[in-house]
Amino acid sequence: MGTPLPSWSNVLQGIIKSTAERQRLAAALGVTNMTLTRWASGESKPHKNHLVRLVQVVQPAHRQELLDALERQYQDIHTWLIEDTSNQIPAEFFAQVLNIRTTTTESLLFWRICDVVLKQALAQLDPNNLGMAIKLIQCMPPSPRDGKIHSLRERVGKGTPPWTADLEHDVLFLGLESLSGYAVEVRHIVSNDDLRKSGTIPAFSDVYEISAAAHPVRLEGRIAGCLLASSTQPGYFSLQRLALLATYSDLIALAFHKYEFYPPSILELRVMPKPETQRPIIAEFRQRVTMKSQQVMQQRQQLSHPEIELQTWQEIEEDLLAVRDDSYL
Repeated sequence: MGTPLPSWSNVLQGIIKSTAERQRLAAALGVTNMTLTRWASGESKPHKNHLVRLVQVVQPAHRQELLDALERQYQDIHTWLIEDTSNQIPAEFFAQVLNIRTTTTESLLFWRICDVVLKQALAQLDPNNLGMAIKLIQCMPPSPRDGKIHSLRERVGKGTPPWTADLEHDVLFLGLESLSGYAVEVRHIVSNDDLRKSGTIPAFSDVYEISAAAHPVRLEGRIAGCLLASSTQPGYFSLQRLALLATYSDLIALAFHKYEFYPPSILELRVMPKPETQRPIIAEFRQRVTMKSQQVMQQRQQLSHPEIELQTWQEIEEDLLAVRDDSYL
């Protein structure tokens, strides 16, 4: 016979063996150390709200084991966690974003607005740290060859485990093969409850991604990209969460200059290579920037560092568009 699986109270016993962790959890839950000890021994049972909060505040290293054990006793635990989302964005947060928009210098504006909006969206859309990534996906500038937009680029992102907290350096180019590309093409919100299943909406899945939703970032009928949210949970994006994502997408539009919104008529997205094909080419970015900076200095051109970086990204995009990747066929 196999070893019996531990109960959730047994798992909690192991977690609170550390005095410091027991005190931290008690403070986060608003209960006494004795109450935690009674839960762990089975002498008393916590309310539903306390169980949900316990999953929220336990250390990531223990979260999955605790969830698995809770699910064996409370079959509705995942439903409780998924339902635990506020549908209201605090008024104070809108005031904060507007203040940043009116007081921040141009060079810092994009990064400051993206940082606060993505953090707030992640905290509200994944309050129980079930696993989510939120990324801002931006249209690449029109190609110098034909004046058309052929791809999107991941600019900045935030995540909860199993994703890393900062996804700024996890860059990929996306096109018609992606949910983001589809959202930009149709210019309205799209979602997929289970990316493991084939469907009519194009989408490839990240390593941890089970469900996802994307909302275009728009202004006056023009488009700059989309806001993409990915979850480790199937069917995570309820109507309530889709409405929140739409509002955060509208807020993050304040990070862009007006010239970064493009008319839909110049969208001609292509299918981009798979991530494993892209990454070795993208890894050359810093080396290419250094070489281009040296060339600019030698030729005495007047280009800022952001302009040099953007030109380098455009060159990488051209290289990727030239790659024949049959893996999507």
